[in-house]
Order: sequence, then structure tokens, then C-alpha cells
Amino acid sequence: MYYPKGHNEKSEEVRHYNFSSGYHGRRHRSSKTKLIVILSLVLALETAALLVSYIKMSVTENENLDLVLAERKQTQELEALRPQVEKLQADIATLTHSRLPDLNLLEFDKVLSLDKDYVKNIVFTVSGKGDEKLYEYKVVMHNGTLNLIHPQVDILFFDHVGIQVGISRLGVQKDGTPTLEMLDRGEIRSFSSKIELNDNAKPEYFRLKIWK
Repeated sequence: MYYPKGHNEKSEEVRHYNFSSGYHGRRHRSSKTKLIVILSLVLALETAALLVSYIKMSVTENENLDLVLAERKQTQELEALRPQVEKLQADIATLTHSRLPDLNLLEFDKVLSLDKDYVKNIVFTVSGKGDEKLYEYKVVMHNGTLNLIHPQVDILFFDHVGIQVGISRLGVQKDGTPTLEMLDRGEIRSFSSKIELNDNAKPEYFRLKIWK
């Protein structure tokens, strides 16, 4: 290449080198800038995700705390009302027994001694759940006399306020005619049956009526 007089070849090479170095330096700095921007965006997204998770956890914890506090308050209120409820139940039981003194408390899975004429004891059982409960009983009879006995017994059932809610008959058929079952002298026999109740009522008391 031809250079005019006085031209410095060395200076030209330096300028060329500086231009190339500056160009590559700007490209390097641009790459770094892009990397920084990308990393900043990733960091911002991760921070936002963590913030959302934290908010959700805080809301859930607050809701759980509210539920715990509400349940605790309800429990305290029920405990405060318990003595009043128990007193009301006792008052109702007293009034019921005063109106119907011959009622017996109906207890399940327990042998209830009666010793009323030839009826010795009775056991009540319940099965099922909700409104589909099945009530049954087994009564034991003993003929301690020297004569044959034709057992005829009505078992009447009452709710907690003394209203009759059901009846079960032993020794009598559905049409009212007596059965032919007899108790021999000295014989002990058990009879079992289910209890028919009105409108899924809950029996709390019972009473025996023995026909002679």
C-alpha cells in the first residue's frame, strides 16, 4: 500500500488495533449486560413466586387460626350451657316420673332386674345408625307356681317426656288372640322381639303390663 510522505505506518497499525479492541470490548460488555438482565429477570420471577407462596401460607395459617378460635369459643359456650342442659334434663325426668311413677329407665346392653310376677329380667339392645336404628329386647320369664301359666305381657315404650311411642306384646298374636305358648311349673324361658316405634322415636323409658 502506498502511503504519502510522512505517513507513519506504525500509527496506522495502532489505530487499527484500537478500533478492533474497542469493537470486541463493546461486544463483550453487551453480552455481560444481557446476562445481567436475564439473571435479574429470573431473580425477580423467583422472588415473586416466593412472595406468592408466602402470602398463600399466611392466608391459610390465618384461616386455620380463625377456625381454631371459633371452635374453642363454641366449646367454651357449650361447656357454659352444660349445667343448664343437665338441670333441664333432670327437671324433665322428675316431672315425667311424677306423672308416670311406674316408668323404668331404658338402658341398653344391661340386664334389668324386674321380678314382677313371672317376669324376671329384660335386656334391651340397639343396632344401626341415624334414623335406621333397630331396637330389640329379650325378656326372661319364670313360672314359680304349681300351675301352668299362659304369659301375656305388654311392654310399653315412652320418650323422654313420657309420651308413649311404641308397644310390644308377648303371648298375643297380631289379631289379639292369645298364643298357645305355656310356661310349665318351674320352667324358665326367654322371649325375644324387636320394638316397633312411632316415626323413628327414641325410647327412654318402658313399663310392663302383665295380663292375668
